[in-house]
Amino acid sequence: IGCTNSIKSFPPATTPIEAGRNYIEACLQGDFEKAKAYAAANEVMQSYTTSTEKTYRNLDKEGRSNYRQASIIILDITDQDSLHTLIHYRNSMDNTPHQIAIEKAKGNWQVTSITP
Repeated sequence: IGCTNSIKSFPPATTPIEAGRNYIEACLQGDFEKAKAYAAANEVMQSYTTSTEKTYRNLDKEGRSNYRQASIIILDITDQDSLHTLIHYRNSMDNTPHQIAIEKAKGNWQVTSITP
């Protein structure tokens, strides 16, 4: 009897912009397994991702569809140093500006925090 592995593998982000975009886009698409792949394994990101998933799942079909069609609007990108980047963005469904912090650790870029 063969077993199948249902865990998806996502390629690591090679730039901070790629990590941030992949995380945000995955959340908008409702792909929280992918979002977690680009998030740091810290309490802040686990809590934020879980909360975002709960909010997304509570939307009706039309609400989820609207988020899947939303665009990411980059407002500003600031490289703090060679290992830390901040991206200020909003999405076309929620005009609230957000700040996402991305850090390079062990050769991979990951989202370490998001603030509304």
